[in-house]
Amino acid sequence: MSLAACAKDPDYGTGTAGTSGGGTGGSGGGAGSAGSYTPPTLKLSHPSPIISRGKPVFASTTVSNPALVVNTVYHCCAWNAGTPTAAAPAWIAIKLAAGPTRILVSWDDAGTYDYKTDPTKDVYGFPADYHFEVSSDSTNGADGAWTVAGDPVTGNLVRTRAHAIDFAGKSWLKMVITAAPAKANGGLVQLSEIDVHDISATGTGLPEDTWFFMGDSITAFAYDRANPPSFATLIDTATAHAYLPAMINGGIGAELTGTGLARLDEALALNPDYRFFAITYGTNDSWGNKTDTTTYRANLQMMIDKIKAAGRTPVLSHVPYSNDQQHETLDKFNAVIDDLTRTNQLQVGPDFTTYFKQHTDQLMDNVHPDPEGRKAMNQLWADAMRVVYP
Repeated sequence: MSLAACAKDPDYGTGTAGTSGGGTGGSGGGAGSAGSYTPPTLKLSHPSPIISRGKPVFASTTVSNPALVVNTVYHCCAWNAGTPTAAAPAWIAIKLAAGPTRILVSWDDAGTYDYKTDPTKDVYGFPADYHFEVSSDSTNGADGAWTVAGDPVTGNLVRTRAHAIDFAGKSWLKMVITAAPAKANGGLVQLSEIDVHDISATGTGLPEDTWFFMGDSITAFAYDRANPPSFATLIDTATAHAYLPAMINGGIGAELTGTGLARLDEALALNPDYRFFAITYGTNDSWGNKTDTTTYRANLQMMIDKIKAAGRTPVLSHVPYSNDQQHETLDKFNAVIDDLTRTNQLQVGPDFTTYFKQHTDQLMDNVHPDPEGRKAMNQLWADAMRVVYP
């Protein structure tokens, strides 16, 4: 199904979904080169199926269009929770089937561009303070006995987030929002989707099929899921619906590896249930045809070390090609990627350099991919990472 994108990108406006960007086969856009390197064998064995789509939804009277929360449309067309407060919270409840003992609940806002926004700047939708509750006997989200699940969140500054929740013996999930950010556009909280994944198969351990995409503005554009099909959907299709990953877009515009490294501890802490960190940096580090990759290498190595030390799995992509004559030294930066992939025994990520060299028509400003290019980036990640799925 093709869905129109309506994210409020501050620099480039609205993209529109169309047909696929052409995939990769024979297009020179497969996994990045690592010479004769053979990556370690890694196969996922515990899927985390989505169990919330199309389920009955109930909400407080302050919430409009609550059914939109489970309609598979991300970063767009939001249900509106108004301006909630602790005295007058907004809530939305989803009636799930009984059975899962542990769930991963992820929510997505209506249109904020960066993963994290300076609190002095306008944002579009995400809540500042909220918590989750669960029930086994409600009939409409308002009645029945409810208990708080997990720790309440206060002062949230990111546009999408996920939480693992114990769910044994329960069949209802409720998100209760008690505050909007200080700079919420129009004072409103507007969320576009809530996904609930069944992660019972991994017990109390780290869910296997969870992906955090980290990078600069190219990442922020490519993985907001407003321009389908997303990486998750493509993996779902490629595995005959056996696996449908949970994914978070952690891109922030204008980042270099140094600023990415500086926020990595926070990203790991905010996403304790996300195993794979899919990393794409280099466009800003190489800008101006830089040739010295010393800092770039050191920053990426420290990122790899931190991610591994946290028990997670990093994967590096090649740098997306830019047709602006300011990125003519990408071979040096990609050589660093290949060397770090080999020496750290990582999976081989996608080759965005070769793909966009061959598809410069998909660069809307010679740097940032257009809607077709963003689709292609999701496809390239899915192609490269298909190897870790059964």
